[in-house]
Amino acid sequence: MKRGEERVKDKRVTNMLGRIKFCPRCGSTNIFWASGLPQLWSLWECRECGYRGALILEDGEIAEKLRLEWRKRDINH
Repeated sequence: MKRGEERVKDKRVTNMLGRIKFCPRCGSTNIFWASGLPQLWSLWECRECGYRGALILEDGEIAEKLRLEWRKRDINH
């Protein structure tokens, strides 16, 4: 494989990983569209911490930091 082909392949992987959704409160990937009334079409719901809102993360690095903080708070309570 040529050097340029490796870069293209790396970019594809990054783009695929960039589409993963994370909860902005706890960093979990256990997040889904809120179901119910049509007015809720733009809301997300986290099944781990109960977050419900329109804001969602797609940055895995930020989500990982949030996840660590969430676990620390959970252990202390």
